[in-house]
Amino acid sequence: MTQSYPMRRRHGFTLIETIVTVGIIAVLAAFVVPTVIQKAGVGDPVKVQNDLNTVRTGLETYATDSKAGFPHLLFDLTAKPTAVTSTLIDSTAMTTNQVAKWNGPYMSATITNVAGDSMATGYTAYMMNFLDRYDITANVPEHKTNGQDSTGFSKTNTLFGAIQIHGLTLAQGIALNTLIDGASDASAADSSNTTGRLRYGHPALGQIASAYYLASPITP
Repeated sequence: MTQSYPMRRRHGFTLIETIVTVGIIAVLAAFVVPTVIQKAGVGDPVKVQNDLNTVRTGLETYATDSKAGFPHLLFDLTAKPTAVTSTLIDSTAMTTNQVAKWNGPYMSATITNVAGDSMATGYTAYMMNFLDRYDITANVPEHKTNGQDSTGFSKTNTLFGAIQIHGLTLAQGIALNTLIDGASDASAADSSNTTGRLRYGHPALGQIASAYYLASPITP
C-alpha cells in the first residue's frame, strides 16, 4: 500500500514584509551608492595623468628610434606608419628610412588612422588622435580647435608636442592641473591656465573647450 505524505504549502512574502525589505534596500543604497561613485571618481585624474604619461613615453621613444621627431597621429605609436602617407607633427612626410627605424608598437591602444579619432581617458574626457605643436612663448597651439591657424603662433619659438584633451569640466581641469603641475600652479575658478604642462583657455559655463598637455619639447 502506497504511503501518502501531506503536502506542504509554501507561503510567499506578505505585503508588509516586501515593503520592509524594499525600504531596507533603499536605505542601504542611499549610503553605499554615493560612496562607490565618489571612490570611482577619485581615480579619474590619476587615470588621465597615467594615460598622458604613457603617450609621452611612447612619443619620446618613437622620436628616438625614428630620428624624425614626433608623429602627427597617435595612431603611428600603435601601428607601423608608411612612407609618404604618414606625416610628422610638422606636416612633413615620413621617409622610407624613417619608417624602417620604427620599432613599435610604443603604446597599446585601439585607435584608427583618422585624425578626428580619439581615445577615452578618465572622467568622460578623451585625447584627440592628432598631435599639435604648442608655442609656449605665445602660449597658443599651432591650430585652433576648428582647424584654423592660431594668431601669434611662431615655429621659431620654443615648441612642445601637445596632446589635445576634450570633455573636461573646469573643476576636473583644476583637479588634473593640481595633480600634474602641483597646487601652486592651480588656476582659480573661471580662469585660464597658462603655465605648467597642462594648459587651457578661459572656460565657458564651467566647461573647458580644450586643454593641452605639453608632452615633450620639440628639438629644432
